Amino acid sequence: MSQTADPGASKSRGVTFRGRGFARLAGTKLSLLICPHCSQRNAPKTVEKGYCNWCSYEPSREDIEPAL
Repeated sequence: MSQTADPGASKSRGVTFRGRGFARLAGTKLSLLICPHCSQRNAPKTVEKGYCNWCSYEPSREDIEPAL
């Protein structure tokens, strides 16, 4: 049986958290690039984990807004 992938699932889009920080959202995967809490650029080793390497902040998905 053939499985077709959702064309929008692999596309990532830039998001902020109520206007602060910056992340990439691809489907349900969140890559945190700039922390909305401490405003630091995230360490490359923790970007894909979705939390801030410096202050351990894990952003709420309820706060996600599209980046302009």
